[in-house]
Amino acid sequence: MDPSPFLGGNGAYTLCKLIEVNFYDIALSLVMKFPKVAITKSKSLEMCGLEMIVRRPFAFQSGAKLTWWQNLIYSLIQVDTNSAYIEPVEQAGCTIRDEENPLSENLDCAEVEESSKVPISTTYQEIVMSYLTRGYFLERYLNFDFSTGIFERLYNQKLVHQQAIALIKQMLMEICKLTTLSRFLGDNPNIMRIAIKHGIIEFVSECLQKNDNLIFSTIPGEGSMIQLAIKERKEMIVELICKSGDKIGEKIDLLSRRDADKNNILHYAAKLAPFAQLNLVSGAVLQIQREMQWYKGVESMLGESDRFTRNTKGDPAQFIFTEAHKDLVKEGRDCLKDTSGSCMIVASLIAIVTFAAAFTVPGGNISDSNSFMNGTPVFLGKSSFTVFVVSDALALLSSITSVLIFLAIYTSRFAELDFLKSLPQKLIIGLATLFISMV
Repeated sequence: MDPSPFLGGNGAYTLCKLIEVNFYDIALSLVMKFPKVAITKSKSLEMCGLEMIVRRPFAFQSGAKLTWWQNLIYSLIQVDTNSAYIEPVEQAGCTIRDEENPLSENLDCAEVEESSKVPISTTYQEIVMSYLTRGYFLERYLNFDFSTGIFERLYNQKLVHQQAIALIKQMLMEICKLTTLSRFLGDNPNIMRIAIKHGIIEFVSECLQKNDNLIFSTIPGEGSMIQLAIKERKEMIVELICKSGDKIGEKIDLLSRRDADKNNILHYAAKLAPFAQLNLVSGAVLQIQREMQWYKGVESMLGESDRFTRNTKGDPAQFIFTEAHKDLVKEGRDCLKDTSGSCMIVASLIAIVTFAAAFTVPGGNISDSNSFMNGTPVFLGKSSFTVFVVSDALALLSSITSVLIFLAIYTSRFAELDFLKSLPQKLIIGLATLFISMV
């Protein structure tokens, strides 16, 4: 049995549990005092601390899924984890640890307390941001209700994100001291697999900063890092890997590499995206458009000879794309046909009404056989009548245009390539002209 609960398998278990309950600052102190826990696996959890943290994508900004305005506020918030702090962690946690390990090697409670508080602002910008953090400024001067504490939540969220990144940096540094990063990730392939699937670009970036050659490493059952990132539709990770390959002058070789079945990156792009990625956009039409955009984007990265290569089964990437997306294409075709049919009926009714309105003008016509104005509209020459004539003509023209556009969609061949630009553009034009005709 290990002499301390912070060493060996017990230490790895403690580290994983600290990460699991979001005590990243305390976990950082543990790794700094006992570096070997960074490479040790917990026997009961069957994972190390690094694998535990990549299983928690919400601990990073890339997994927070903030809205655009939340991202704006998030970028303005200043967090200094090295400054003085004013909000201590509950002391109960330190008491429990003291009971478990009364030795002199205990984690310093004061250090834990110092790393778990909100920083005191000293500069003018930090003072302003501290008011924004608590919602005081907008609550007092703009009459916003901040009972939900959105600014405070974003501040705490950013603090957690920075603590998680600091923990990853420390663990990677200790791993590189005790062994090589490539060997450690090779012995624990789940770490990189999970990180890429969750899109944790912060972790991948830190790993590539330690060793650029990791871009050539393979993940059992998944291919290389870039192949897995393309299959999972992680655009930022693909871009990061390409930049690393360009940095060491091996980008072309990286993109043209194949797996054991002779599949290149275009074959991986041709596969159907994971269900979670498809649901990021609503509707089968936009989903198949997104898939085509991803496929064409990956295709543009390859040379002409690599675009038509076949795997060991003799299948080119285009064939795999067609087979993998045939159900989605069918769903998109049915959706477009239903939408086009319904919109054509509405546009046709509008065209009929506007055409009839052109002959039954408001106020009627002058019916005086002795007047040279006989048969002309009564309100001819008035500005209101001119507005009526222009709007009626515009509605008639736009409704007829809408009918023709939706007819073109209805009779389309519905090939995969049509969903890239042709069909979405026609749908937008058709809906726009239909809206104009109704207004």
